[in-house]
Amino acid sequence: MKPNEDRAISEAGKILEPPLEQLQQSHQLLEALVAALPPHTRKELASLLQTLAAGDTSSKSLDSVHQKALQIVSNICKPTGSQEDANQESGKGNTERRQGDRRQK
Repeated sequence: MKPNEDRAISEAGKILEPPLEQLQQSHQLLEALVAALPPHTRKELASLLQTLAAGDTSSKSLDSVHQKALQIVSNICKPTGSQEDANQESGKGNTERRQGDRRQK
């Protein structure tokens, strides 16, 4: 088992908590994600996450809730068309600049 896995397992088989640094990074990412959501979607995601944390419903219902939460997160994390264009353009410029730098040496 790799030492950098999300959840380390001790020799006794207990699941250990992730390192503090990893928790802080996850918290920062979650805050940024939530801040990017419209208010209605933010409330919906919070409700879905609370349902998942409680785990009081059937596994079929939890799976549905999980899929809905995942869909919200996926939608906000997808780059828009303009972002994709910008990423492609910046990547193209970096390649051209690197080639130019090599030629100068």
